Amino acid sequence: MIYFAKVRGTAILSAITALACCLILVGNAIYFSGGEQPRFLMEKGDWTRNPWWLATFYFHIVGASVSLAAGTPLMFPAWTRKHPVWHRRLGYIYFHAVLWMAAPTGLVLAVTAKGGPLSTAGFVLAGILWWQTTWAGHQAIQRRDLPAHVRAMVRSFAWALSAPAFRVFQSALYVGGLDDESNYVASLWLSIAASVWLAESCLIRIRRGNVKLAPSSAGVMS
Repeated sequence: MIYFAKVRGTAILSAITALACCLILVGNAIYFSGGEQPRFLMEKGDWTRNPWWLATFYFHIVGASVSLAAGTPLMFPAWTRKHPVWHRRLGYIYFHAVLWMAAPTGLVLAVTAKGGPLSTAGFVLAGILWWQTTWAGHQAIQRRDLPAHVRAMVRSFAWALSAPAFRVFQSALYVGGLDDESNYVASLWLSIAASVWLAESCLIRIRRGNVKLAPSSAGVMS
């Protein structure tokens, strides 16, 4: 995975990240199982009886799941070099899943986020930056600016990875004994910081020449 290129333990870190994405996708399936109402929805109380809120929530779950599933392979340059057609297809899916489903619905749901204004602010920030970086990546490839496309999409998918990062921090802080609401807010902002660090540290290595992107790989990055 491009984020960990030239970092000790690249293969292990890449595998852990891919596994975390898979676990998020499996975990999201609970919302469509038709069984007992998941805890997250139980906590929302009356909002779950609002059809507009519920539709927004399910659009977000689907959009976020699709963006993770489509975006993960695109962060492996070796794979994109071998499968340029699939790169374009998955990039198209990722672009639309983020811009028209996951990011805008996340902004709407931020208003009812657990943890009050601090959580709302965090989700709004993440949603806006996720949308903006994805749009910037699309605009860059439209004008054939491949380096700008790579930079934007590295940042975009780092925001997508804030979801599994959030779960990791939340589990760690739970084990540490932090109360539920404080844990939620802290995990959110830690995942935001992790997303920024992940993308920017990768881009710094690229700018310094520590990570080499062949023209063919840059042309299909998304």
